[in-house]
Amino acid sequence: MRGVEHIVVAVFRAKMQTAEAKEIYKKRGAIAEFPNAWIKDKIRLRQFRLRGQIKACAETIWACLAYNIKQWIRLRWKPRLSMSIND
Repeated sequence: MRGVEHIVVAVFRAKMQTAEAKEIYKKRGAIAEFPNAWIKDKIRLRQFRLRGQIKACAETIWACLAYNIKQWIRLRWKPRLSMSIND
């Protein structure tokens, strides 16, 4: 039934036409797309190496964990290290 649009899709389309939704969606690139690009490029997770939904989910979780740890080190440890070196 491709000719009939589901009510949920119609509500989403109407919501996305508002100025507020468009502004929020513009920020999505910086917030959500960079981690996806980093995981694809640095971890080389363009396709799953394992078979099965549970294993693929675990592989995704490991990749996201690696990205989050990298961000945590960059935001928390490096400023402290540079301050202790300067003292």
